[in-house]
Amino acid sequence: MPVKPYIKYAQDVIERNIPCGEWVRLAAERFFHLMEEDDYEFKSEQVDRVISFFKTLKHFTGRHAGKPFILEPWQQFIIASIYGFYVRESGKRLVNYVYIEMARKNGKTAFAAGICLYNLIADGEMDAEVDLAANSKDQAKIAFKFCSQFSKELDPTGKYLLPYRDKVKFDKMISLLQVFSADDTKLDGFNASMYLIDEYHAAKNTGLKDVLQSSQAMRENPLGVIITTAGFDKLGPCYEYRTMCTEILKGLKENDSLFCIIYCQDENDDWKDPAIWEKSNPNLGITVQKDYLKKQVVAAENSPSEEVGIKTKTFNLWCDSEKVWIPEHYILDASKDLSFGQFADMDCYCGVDLSATSDLTAASFMFPIKDECYFITKYYLPQMALQEKRFKELYGGWKRGGLITITPGNVVDYDYILNDIMDIDKTVKIQKIAYDAWNATQFVINATDQGLPMEPYSQTVGNFNKPTKEMERLLLSHKAIIDNNLINRHCFRNVEMARDRNGNIKPSKQHAEKKIDGVIAMIEALGIYLVSPRYGTFY
Repeated sequence: MPVKPYIKYAQDVIERNIPCGEWVRLAAERFFHLMEEDDYEFKSEQVDRVISFFKTLKHFTGRHAGKPFILEPWQQFIIASIYGFYVRESGKRLVNYVYIEMARKNGKTAFAAGICLYNLIADGEMDAEVDLAANSKDQAKIAFKFCSQFSKELDPTGKYLLPYRDKVKFDKMISLLQVFSADDTKLDGFNASMYLIDEYHAAKNTGLKDVLQSSQAMRENPLGVIITTAGFDKLGPCYEYRTMCTEILKGLKENDSLFCIIYCQDENDDWKDPAIWEKSNPNLGITVQKDYLKKQVVAAENSPSEEVGIKTKTFNLWCDSEKVWIPEHYILDASKDLSFGQFADMDCYCGVDLSATSDLTAASFMFPIKDECYFITKYYLPQMALQEKRFKELYGGWKRGGLITITPGNVVDYDYILNDIMDIDKTVKIQKIAYDAWNATQFVINATDQGLPMEPYSQTVGNFNKPTKEMERLLLSHKAIIDNNLINRHCFRNVEMARDRNGNIKPSKQHAEKKIDGVIAMIEALGIYLVSPRYGTFY
């Protein structure tokens, strides 16, 4: 029996017979890993059923107009990953949530529309409700246009499928497909069996996704699909969700009910190199042509103002920062589960980055062991800061995830942080605590009274130069290990380098809203260690 195209595709990805990035390769490896799980069953007949359904749909634009929708191997792999796995004990579909990211013009909206129609017509759900959503009405209508046109081609007489201006009815199953957007005045009353959110990168908050997801509580096989290209806001909900997906693919988090695939180039790739364009454009040569991409590269070279937009949309590169200090894959590789108990009675160097009044405070604890440095960073936030409109979603998510300590009141509770440090000092041996003298007077007086070894450490460029470069060396040589906390990765993403005329550097942030407190605290801890007298090797 011939190998299924989706199996062959996954094998080719792993064996590097197809140009693809790290996230696609990890998705393929995860696919085969799930096949080996005793708790799950892979049903190839269900996959074949969905693939066959797509063949009944007909394209209606461009050179493919009038031809049946034949799924490419990469599309079949996505279908197999979504519809192939079932939980043995319950018989329910394993995957309930899907994240698909790739460059524009790769047919992802038409592909997603086909999934929507399948769930309306053929998924076996009576009274199905398929909700198409986006951040604006114009964007939402793009996916709906595909659904509407596909339904007309599928049932020209309207005997079963009735397309209207903003909905498609399938009366035989009392089912409905409808379209709306985040800017609609009323976002409630849903009972989605499936929802599709298009171009999630433009979402300002998680409100739309939260409403749709919560509406699925009574559904036995709910499905939520997010499709998007890269965007410009790494502080937004899409990049946060994407980050969670990369953590799952890396094995830092577990969630078998989420399938994610991200078609993008790797960190060290030259985005102008045609040899790697397929990494972000899986439909290269089908709906996306090399000549078009070459013209886009020329346009970017001739007009620098267009470069960021072209890199983001045509090559699926997140570009809200023109200069990245440490590529994110190094931070992900450095992230491990750490606890203070692992370092009991070991020497520790601490850096504290105190906020002025009501913002984020970080305290980082560094343990030098042989030629490696281990960092555990704790974050603190006053209760009232959770109400601040700009960061409500971000801080609330950190709180729900148990990633941050919330202190009472509306300003930073230095006593709370001090007591926390003293408790940690009972487990490890804190040698020095670095602090910036600005705004730290009372905290230092109280800490010194408690017997803690406080040491001033200026945050000037000249003073930060050596530990900043050493932190970079440690991370790039895989000698730094950082506790597995999403906030750490958030802080590293926001760093840009400030430089003086002598070439000294220190971390800086692009905007006041972009937090880097954890990175500052880590570098302070490393810095105070580097200037402390040491004799031989500790451990």
